[in-house]
Amino acid sequence: MRYALRNKNKISSKLGEAILNRLIKSLDIYFKEHGEDIQNNIKTSTSEPYPILIINDAEHTCNVIAFYIVRKMYDVYTLAFKEFIG
Repeated sequence: MRYALRNKNKISSKLGEAILNRLIKSLDIYFKEHGEDIQNNIKTSTSEPYPILIINDAEHTCNVIAFYIVRKMYDVYTLAFKEFIG
């Protein structure tokens, strides 16, 4: 599986380049380690517009990061950053 992170420029301008790099690093590690088996970390809720992928934060041991799964086409998940959860 692969991913595409939406709105990188917006994330960088609002939260900073360091946060964007942290998100990308976390996603790279997650998709490298979990590859085909990401279904266990996808949560659905009637109060959310999209399913949510929750992954570990690569730079913090107690935080996780939530991303909306906007679309899945072939083996690519299109993700939108939702929030840090600590």
